[in-house]
Amino acid sequence: MKRAGYFNRIVHNVNELALGKFEPDLPVLGNSTLARLAGNINTLRHGVKASLREQAKSERLKTELITNVSHDLRTPLTSVITYTELLKNSDLPPEDREAYIQIIDRKSKRLKVLIDDLFEASKMASGSVELVKQKVDLVQLLQQALAEHDETISESSLQFRVTNPDQPVYAVVDGQKLWRVFDCP
Repeated sequence: MKRAGYFNRIVHNVNELALGKFEPDLPVLGNSTLARLAGNINTLRHGVKASLREQAKSERLKTELITNVSHDLRTPLTSVITYTELLKNSDLPPEDREAYIQIIDRKSKRLKVLIDDLFEASKMASGSVELVKQKVDLVQLLQQALAEHDETISESSLQFRVTNPDQPVYAVVDGQKLWRVFDCP
């Protein structure tokens, strides 16, 4: 009778679990087959709960990513649209026209980089990105990035303290992908 009652309790608990009710855990009574079954059901329950938490977290992060990417894409696009509208003014002085064209050129190139990054992130998420690994001097790559952004760094209020080792620091990486990390605006 006890085993039949225990079995009915397990069946009831499994039915509740199937309905999405994750509490309470089944008591594991002794070392019988039913006790092992109850323990396994508890393990499954905890695994499903953890999986649902991870899925919810993943959905939140995905929503946050979409929001951030939308904002990042909208910013240069808004500039391109605004300056294009300004260029339509026939009374615009030539020097302003040239400045606006430069801004549109710069913002459209930035937009292209962002869209390329979005496609690259999508490929990475799907696992279809190909890495071309080679031996790269990280010190040289960092110095190159600092030199490339020297003007922007000088205009900022940031102070960079860089200590370069006397010898190269090598890593086997995809140099182009790592450069994109160092080259972030």
